Amino acid sequence: MKNPVINIEIWSDIVCPFCYVGKKKIQQVVEKLNIEDEVQIIWRSYQLDPDLPTEKAYPSLDYLMKKKNISAEQMQGMNEYLKQQGLQYGIDFQLDKSMVFNTFNAHRLLQWSKEFNKSSELKEAFMKAYFTDGIDLSNHENLISAVGKVGLDTQNAKEVLNSTVYSEAVDNDIYQSKNISLRGVPHFLFNDKFFISGAQEDLVFENAIKGELLRQKQALS
Repeated sequence: MKNPVINIEIWSDIVCPFCYVGKKKIQQVVEKLNIEDEVQIIWRSYQLDPDLPTEKAYPSLDYLMKKKNISAEQMQGMNEYLKQQGLQYGIDFQLDKSMVFNTFNAHRLLQWSKEFNKSSELKEAFMKAYFTDGIDLSNHENLISAVGKVGLDTQNAKEVLNSTVYSEAVDNDIYQSKNISLRGVPHFLFNDKFFISGAQEDLVFENAIKGELLRQKQALS
């Protein structure tokens, strides 16, 4: 990649459905504008529920009903809404199969994958495994399997998981999210200047990127 014109830092969590939709939206806009070489996406770690125990997963629908204090009927309505949203972006949401888990170790692997320019691919693999395939990602072997599917070294990934490396990188991202008063994810920060919060309409992302491209190019002219 040549020097990017736009850096987009994105705070998100693997178990956040709107983060998955937001990921697809921003990538779709970048592809539509044919500006892959002018945009650098930097994935930042965030945990919706850091208090979940590690190495144990729970049925997502049951977890969400308890956490949000909503009924099964309300949860079903949310689930159907997400399914329809996801289909527009090639996402097959299957929350009835999903197993919610503590995402800290997965975030450590995402931080590690940045060294190989594979963080977007690994993020996609984790989200598909969680939201569509119903894979228990609290299990290290399942995390390693996703790593292998994107062409990363599985032995190296095992070494990462069996240590505490990249924990500081995850913590730093979460600390930074507090410094910028982030209140929810996904959160998109453009060139450290302005942000978009949430999986907004496609045109919001498109206009933001076009506007920033124009500002940057005018500054260089």
